[in-house]
Amino acid sequence: MSIVCCKILDDTIEIASDSITVRGWTQDKGRNNMAKLCDVNGMLIGGIGAAAETSLLQIFCHTHQPASSGESDIVTLFVEFAEWKKKKTDKYEMENTYIFIFDGLAFFINSFFVNKITTYEAIGVGQEFALAALYLGHNVEQAVAAACELCTMCEKPIKMLTVPRKK
Repeated sequence: MSIVCCKILDDTIEIASDSITVRGWTQDKGRNNMAKLCDVNGMLIGGIGAAAETSLLQIFCHTHQPASSGESDIVTLFVEFAEWKKKKTDKYEMENTYIFIFDGLAFFINSFFVNKITTYEAIGVGQEFALAALYLGHNVEQAVAAACELCTMCEKPIKMLTVPRKK
């Protein structure tokens, strides 16, 4: 129940998310949390799915970074996270989907599949609306706004971060 999207520009990478969090069928409104999008230890993490897993990934990333911005090193980081998570929760599987930005590059991550983002990407229940907006040339804030307007499971306020792009 989220939207996170990313767009690669000439000199920067934009990432944005909505702010909805839920417990069952009830929204938690007005919380300024980092459940969807955060900046930790030189990495931007946008996640959709269980806030608990995204929170654990944030804790893990406080003390871990990929060896480089190569796709294999990104996969290695997430394998190490899954092993660490299993020790904490007894669950090895990666349940969430992420947009992960490190060293000026952005990646789509689903389980242990990692794909470099070269133009734009959106994840979550509002992704079709956000992808359409990005396709039409809108920025990530406008794309998330479209998802919030049209998808019942996305909610403002919008959080947006921008970092320099590696060329």
